[in-house]
Amino acid sequence: MKKVITIHEDEGIRTGILAVTGRKYLGVIWPDCKGIKINKVLIDEARYIELDYNLDKAKKALRKMGRNFGITKTARRALRV
Repeated sequence: MKKVITIHEDEGIRTGILAVTGRKYLGVIWPDCKGIKINKVLIDEARYIELDYNLDKAKKALRKMGRNFGITKTARRALRV
């Protein structure tokens, strides 16, 4: 199930959409310097908080950013579903 989350990292706090929960990694869609893509975050190191935010609105915002800055195929497919 997809959710809007914030992840606390060493560099700061990042907001994205939780796309995939695996055995070792979380797959999170967020903007990066190269565009929108799915990044892996280790579950052991992940401290994340689920936000009460409209998922459709977040998907729409990421798709719009992807048109302007680029988006990978896997991120595009994950946002479509």
